[in-house]
Amino acid sequence: MATITRRGLGGGMAAVLMARSAQAAGYPDRPVTIVSPFAAGGQSDPLGRAVALHLQRKLGQPFVLENRTGAGSTIGAQYVARAAPDGHTLLFGTTSTFVIAPFVYASAGYDPAASFAPVAMASEGPMVLTTHARSGYASVADVVAAAKRSPGRITYASAGSGSLPHLLGALFARVTGTELTHVPYRGGAPAMNDLIGGQVDLFFEAVANVVPHVEGGRAVALMSTGPERSRLLPNVPTAGELGHRDLTLTSWTGFAAPAGTPAPVLESLNQGINEALRLPEVTALMERIGISGIGGSPTNMAARITRESAIYKGIITAARISAD
Repeated sequence: MATITRRGLGGGMAAVLMARSAQAAGYPDRPVTIVSPFAAGGQSDPLGRAVALHLQRKLGQPFVLENRTGAGSTIGAQYVARAAPDGHTLLFGTTSTFVIAPFVYASAGYDPAASFAPVAMASEGPMVLTTHARSGYASVADVVAAAKRSPGRITYASAGSGSLPHLLGALFARVTGTELTHVPYRGGAPAMNDLIGGQVDLFFEAVANVVPHVEGGRAVALMSTGPERSRLLPNVPTAGELGHRDLTLTSWTGFAAPAGTPAPVLESLNQGINEALRLPEVTALMERIGISGIGGSPTNMAARITRESAIYKGIITAARISAD
């Protein structure tokens, strides 16, 4: 190794590599903050905290999940992007954070491909197109037929302009050749409340938040956006089954660090996250809320960010969506 270093690397580069190796060897040397850019108590929080607990046990320092909310997750993402690239500040983001918000918010202040070093994907789960029990719609075909009879009359809720439910609703209208009216809310909970109450007709929501209302007879699940049927809603067809493959888009989460974080630090974190996702208690947690563990390498996460950035940028541009 010493011979390769002398012949293949200049003294300055060798010093940099040695410094990085020393830093990684002592990592972490103080508590690590994992920033979640969404409010505490959301669907992603339990998984983030479970992974943080495993990393704490494995690496011997506290890993603390901290919620920094606002502006469609961009405030928390900006904070991490500007943090020191030493592995002591991490981002636990979602589809919105990594592939939607940067194109919706002109003031996002970060580029997911350049501002972060991907660590590992964590989970993914389907969104479910839902209607209220009194709508009279028993299928996607019913919705499409009604929308074509009365363009603009059918409404769809979202968790806010530029949110994943907003984009899925816009894409649904495009692929079905219908005109729907968007009704933005300040979060998913009030949107679901008004859906159940019949104030709006449709809502794309995470499967775990839909199931209790379907089981209680207050809502009807029409379609899942997952590649396979959800084990929590096995009788609900997927978008692909209904011929709408462009709507096969899941809500996912992943961990990232500031760009420039040393590779050995990323490798240590990646290993710990993948281990956490295989723990029986973590897999049981994910099963309960209808999501699946992903894991994998930083390269896989980077590729997904690149691929889905192009998809969502196209949806945003076509529908002229902006949240600023």
